[in-house]
Amino acid sequence: MTNRCDPCPMCRAGFKPSTVWMLTLVVSGLPTLVQAEAATVVTLPADARLDTIEVRPTDRTPLGGETTAAGRYRFDARYIERFVGADGSVDGVLRLVPGLQFGEVALTPESLFDLRPESFSISGGRFYENQFLLDGVSISNRLDPAANTPNAIDDIPGHEQSQFIDSALIGEIRVFDSNVPAEYSRFTGGVVEVETRRAGSTPEGSVSYSATRSNWVSYRTFTRDWDPDSGALPPEPPGTPEFSRDRLALNYSTPVGEASGLVLGINQSRSTTPEVTLGRSRSQEQENTNLLMKLTTPEGDRGLLDFSLGYAPYRNERFITDVKDSDFTIEGGGYSMTGNLEYAGDRLDQQFRVGLNYSENSRSAPKDFFNWANTRSVDWGRRADVGNSRQGGFGDLDKEQASLSGRWLAQTPGGQVGQVRIRHRFGAEVNHQRYRFQRDEDLYIFQNPVVNSEVQCRGNSDDCLQREQYFSTRNVHPADDVEVSLNETGLFAETTLGWQRLSGTFGLRYDHDDFLGNHDVAYRTRGSLDVFGDGRTVVRAGVNRYYGAALLTYKLREARAPFYREYRGTTQNIVRDWELDSGEGSFRYVFHDLNTPYSDEVMVGVQQVLLGGLFNLQLVQRENRDEFARTTTAVQPDGYRYYIMNNEGRSRYRGLSTAWFGEFGQTLVGLHLTYSETRTSNADYDDPVDATGSGAYVFYQGRRIRYGELDILREDFSRPWVANFSLSRPMGERVMVDLNTRYRGRHAIITRTGLVVEGDRIELPSGEVVYESLDVYERESRPVTFITDLRLSYAQPMPRSTLLTAQLQINNLFNERTHTVASGQSGVEIGRYYWVSLKYDF
Repeated sequence: MTNRCDPCPMCRAGFKPSTVWMLTLVVSGLPTLVQAEAATVVTLPADARLDTIEVRPTDRTPLGGETTAAGRYRFDARYIERFVGADGSVDGVLRLVPGLQFGEVALTPESLFDLRPESFSISGGRFYENQFLLDGVSISNRLDPAANTPNAIDDIPGHEQSQFIDSALIGEIRVFDSNVPAEYSRFTGGVVEVETRRAGSTPEGSVSYSATRSNWVSYRTFTRDWDPDSGALPPEPPGTPEFSRDRLALNYSTPVGEASGLVLGINQSRSTTPEVTLGRSRSQEQENTNLLMKLTTPEGDRGLLDFSLGYAPYRNERFITDVKDSDFTIEGGGYSMTGNLEYAGDRLDQQFRVGLNYSENSRSAPKDFFNWANTRSVDWGRRADVGNSRQGGFGDLDKEQASLSGRWLAQTPGGQVGQVRIRHRFGAEVNHQRYRFQRDEDLYIFQNPVVNSEVQCRGNSDDCLQREQYFSTRNVHPADDVEVSLNETGLFAETTLGWQRLSGTFGLRYDHDDFLGNHDVAYRTRGSLDVFGDGRTVVRAGVNRYYGAALLTYKLREARAPFYREYRGTTQNIVRDWELDSGEGSFRYVFHDLNTPYSDEVMVGVQQVLLGGLFNLQLVQRENRDEFARTTTAVQPDGYRYYIMNNEGRSRYRGLSTAWFGEFGQTLVGLHLTYSETRTSNADYDDPVDATGSGAYVFYQGRRIRYGELDILREDFSRPWVANFSLSRPMGERVMVDLNTRYRGRHAIITRTGLVVEGDRIELPSGEVVYESLDVYERESRPVTFITDLRLSYAQPMPRSTLLTAQLQINNLFNERTHTVASGQSGVEIGRYYWVSLKYDF
């Protein structure tokens, strides 16, 4: 006989009983505290079973320490050390931020061996609409950050960050999701500011190694539905990916002289992925390296100077599957140099930053691609059971980005006029950037082979095989070398006024760039009310405007020479010369007279000291307008079709989030829950927003309706319900337990299927009868995901005050489904998998 109880609210929400029990056991070990006072130590009677508990001040939590009502989350070295992954990424820290969402690809098998950081959205912004700063200097990539196809002809896979920084080199991370101060600009999502480590007062170093393997992963394979009556063969189950991944980190810091300090770091990550191509297994490899040198030294009695040099190259050696002679290499990342001087004056505190960055996104590949038919001398496709015998690659391509930037920031120490407290913060910045697109030689893509046993090639063996076959068409991508530049200027000022329990910050920011040519003025206004005057209950609000950045990929595309098509035939079995095909119409880009995309934000919230920690409740509403999208014309009289960029994109975000962070001695705990909704007109800047006008008709759920009646929700980075629980707690003197559990609710979206059906009957003026072609849309539901990661660390003291730490990281502890494979389709999902790490501190 089995006793059953009513399901608890967590079970009804989709949490499995095993997970509920584990969370209950872990949380039950935390002390229950009803209030926290600064630096309070609570000592129980000697006969009590509990140990002494130290309650940390709430301003040490990620929510604390912010006095101007900015929506900032600050993570210091403790949080970075406890919550970063064994792979060196900071994804574990960023998951602690409410309103920040990772994409669906973060749970796919490719994420196991891809060394690039996972993309994420902040407050409904697209992943490339965030601003990334390293030591105060932007490392945001504007070279086509949404490009994601490794085998693209005219492009290279991009990323929103131009450099990938290993977590071992990071000293602090700050994330702004709302009420962003006026000193930050060129974003419509959020701001992620990373500061590299500074040296301490004593020499210290560490060397660590971590690894994972494909045979440490529990895979689930799914095979698409099959109808036995269809006459087709049953589908074969997909194979599981094989890979190995390793990370090595060496870091050392030491005082220099009486007051200076030096940090040196070398970190490298590698992954190898075997893949079957043309019947044999070969490996594709990735490598990411981080080198950092940072010197910190005082300047007089009141100044502090930081100077850092960084080198962060990324390399990916690949091949095109089932294509002969197709090996190619993608290189990214680059160099950075920053200088930062902070000076505390009698009447003005000042900061001067100078940064120099260079990054690339390049490809080295065989020139020219041949899509041969399978014949007697060209038969590797037939032997590998592939339809054609393909050969070659898409040639060398170089895309470069270089920037020189400077910023001056000043702040008054604060004064008082009557009962009003006043503080000013203001500054200026300038940026010069150069972008380059280079293809050294013409690239030919040969297509549509014609098998002819009598063909005469006239000595041309490159694209014709004597008495076998010849190519009838080819696309020509001409050699090109385009360089464009961008100059940006910005001015900003904020004044913070305080009176009794009220505080208000009023700011303006002015931005101009010589590409869009717009003069953008953004207001930044926020305020707070200390309800009871004791700092325990604070109501916050803000009204702000943020202007986005000018993506220079548009300017490069507009200046590039378009590809064109050529064709040829034979005369008496002798191949003719290539001729220009004027019927197709090559593409050109047009980008002019556009507005800068912007986001208008309204934010209200409250912070409350609660249960020994800090609780935050906030509502953020964003209206994004003038977003970049494009339209496509028919062939024009000049023979070209045009991609015309426009400001027709728009989106809207509503987010309600709660978060609580607490610290109890060495125990760090956090919890957040977010409900959000993001509606959008287009996925990214290359999405044709007007492909289906709002007044046009589409086919949805068996009905012909207007497109404008569809409620379009963003497909990615937009789960409506997201929750996260994090805990880091010592178990005795040598064992540390780090736990992170994240819940993502069901997501229902409306998507275009790619199918077309006939609609209403239309009679033309000529009397001819035609039928509408209606795009088919359907509602797709993505199920709940519930993933728990656990890390166990054991620290063993060694001779001469050194320490050896072994770690076991178990991701997806309960082997839950990720639901990255749609129902009825073939695919592979990852379940539980392991990382092992060993670290030696000296």
